[in-house]
Amino acid sequence: MFWLTPDDERYPALAIRVSGHLAHVHYFPRDGHPGFRCLGGDGLPEGGETTLVYQGCDPATGEETPNEFIVPFATALSLGEDFFRSKRMSEAVSWFEL
Repeated sequence: MFWLTPDDERYPALAIRVSGHLAHVHYFPRDGHPGFRCLGGDGLPEGGETTLVYQGCDPATGEETPNEFIVPFATALSLGEDFFRSKRMSEAVSWFEL
């Protein structure tokens, strides 16, 4: 799991959970806002869930995430790069506001 923020700031923040070649990306614009989840799910069963196993979660059970929020790691990496450049939520993908 990676947390990206501007230097010496807490927000905005981009959280990326990685499990193998899959990832979940969550953008937090400010304190108190529940954030936005990157929409994905391409090639995954609709309505299903993917188990992500990463450092910090229970390795025996992992963490279930709806497939609609799972993206390839390459997409997550690109979103992280966009965030480092702009310090904003990328417009390259669609997002679900919580």
